[in-house]
Amino acid sequence: MMKGYETMKRIAAVAMVYCFAWTLWATEMDNGRIPTVRLKGVLGERFELTVTNNYLKLDLQDDFFKPFLERTATEGFVGLGKLADAAVHFAWNSKDPKVVARKNDILSFLLKNQLSDGYTGFFAPEARLAKLWDIHEMGFIIQGLMSDWELFGNKSALEAAKRNVDYVIGRWATMPENWETTFITDRETTLGFGYGVARLYAATKDEKYRSFLRNERSLDIWNQPIVIGRDKMAYGQAYGHLGTCLEQLELYRHDPRPRYIETSMRALDFMVKDDGLLIDGTGGIAECWTDDQDGEGCVGETCLVVFQLLFYDELLRLGIGDPALLGDLMERAVYNALFAAQSRDGRRLRYYTPLNGERKFWPNDTYCCPNNFRRAVSRLPEYVFYAFGRHVQANLYTACRVELNVEGMPLVIREETDYPRSGKIVFTVEPEERMMFDFSVRVPRWCRNPTVKINGGKVTYKYRPGEILHLPRVWKKGDVLELDFPMEVRAVLGRKRQSGRFAVMRGPVVYAMDTRKIDAFKNMHPLDVQTEMMMDPTRLAYSDGRIGAFVSTQNWAVGVDDVSVDGKVPENVRKVELVPFEDEDNTLTYFRAPNIKESGCVEDELFGERGASR
Repeated sequence: MMKGYETMKRIAAVAMVYCFAWTLWATEMDNGRIPTVRLKGVLGERFELTVTNNYLKLDLQDDFFKPFLERTATEGFVGLGKLADAAVHFAWNSKDPKVVARKNDILSFLLKNQLSDGYTGFFAPEARLAKLWDIHEMGFIIQGLMSDWELFGNKSALEAAKRNVDYVIGRWATMPENWETTFITDRETTLGFGYGVARLYAATKDEKYRSFLRNERSLDIWNQPIVIGRDKMAYGQAYGHLGTCLEQLELYRHDPRPRYIETSMRALDFMVKDDGLLIDGTGGIAECWTDDQDGEGCVGETCLVVFQLLFYDELLRLGIGDPALLGDLMERAVYNALFAAQSRDGRRLRYYTPLNGERKFWPNDTYCCPNNFRRAVSRLPEYVFYAFGRHVQANLYTACRVELNVEGMPLVIREETDYPRSGKIVFTVEPEERMMFDFSVRVPRWCRNPTVKINGGKVTYKYRPGEILHLPRVWKKGDVLELDFPMEVRAVLGRKRQSGRFAVMRGPVVYAMDTRKIDAFKNMHPLDVQTEMMMDPTRLAYSDGRIGAFVSTQNWAVGVDDVSVDGKVPENVRKVELVPFEDEDNTLTYFRAPNIKESGCVEDELFGERGASR
């Protein structure tokens, strides 16, 4: 990890390189010209599943509104602010009248229930602000209000956000002594509030809001290192760390000082280069940073993966870091960690999703992780394409219809694919008239032999996996861009605590299995199975969404090149099926091999020296 003078040199270089991109993005955001994406395909299926079977089935009155009407609490967290933020993005990205109506119900409740002094929380008067998690709840209420202003132009929401922020910062100096250090740091106690203030500053340009962030929030000097484990006051809390990075990045949008991105780049380096992320694209243990690759128990917190996506998205919009790497990180996290946090029918959600061991669902619809999950899914259409100036970038691949403007000229792009079930992707470009722009696509790191064609002719530009391929040209209506990213099954070596084992991947998707489906193991704990069972990584075959494999149920008694004896499969050998990691029944992701050093396993292409500083 780079430190001191070397870190500052790199940060300064990044800031200079991307200054022009930042200017374009700021203009793009100010003009509201964000691509409109109508999802289909796998991402569209997940979006609709979550809206229909989860979001629209919530009991708003009893679970979410009732505590705010009573206002008798002295501690606790509901998650109404996070739900409000998700509601706005669900409405914006779906345009479904039922979804828009529910958004209006939630926002109307917040506006009507705000007190005359600006308070929007649900605590009793004597417990307000200083007790957990009052400011945290209000911080996300402010974000929900700001989202309604930014996307729907609701001036009442903007004014309510102002009153709520003024209520908090007007009392900041009168808070009890050491209020923010009685349990955990103020970064987590007030998580969400600073980013809400930063967005309010962006909307109003009122200097008092930026002054609050720079001084009371100390964002000019905040440079928290990665703390492994749960240090006193939870300094290692992972999603709180990224939440404060987001505050600094929002300040950077309006004042591009290198100091505002230094902590973010360090966090990105840690996740990618220093074992901070697991194979499913997320990390942490018991909500805090870890680098030991522990895959059991309280790992894979849903809040963390959601804030990772927000973090990567902000870096992409600001033009900071390697956009191909950020896109690869997003797709790894979405198709594995995020999707695995939801039940097959869409109704139930998780707090944690371990790699190995039984997975459990959160018992109700409130609290942080369920509502952060809804925030992530509500934003999926916004992660698919990025555009500024004459540059249009395909980031996450899914069937969809995209509408955008290229310097004032309308453009439609249709994408057809069943990605990640296959790597074949076809874009049809439909400008109203011929136009010059750079259509760029992400070539995933996992793809060994990518092929790109325009109107049937193979693109001869030099490109390689892990890069953005830029295709600047005059595009006309009906032009077709074809991508073919062959998806080979690969056995990926484990790191640290998973050393000596391997996981199975195809494209961006991790595969796992339910050990309870094997008779010999159905009554054993999955972690005991991991020590008893071996899998042959040289005999993996993909078919119809599943990967077939051979495992032994005792000592490995046959050679890896011949699993049968005299045409018969030995009794201790079974053929099993692995399914995508997201499946709710999975209990095991890492496996032992007969001889891991000669098994043909490969390093994970996403984590290592080709990291954030490429």
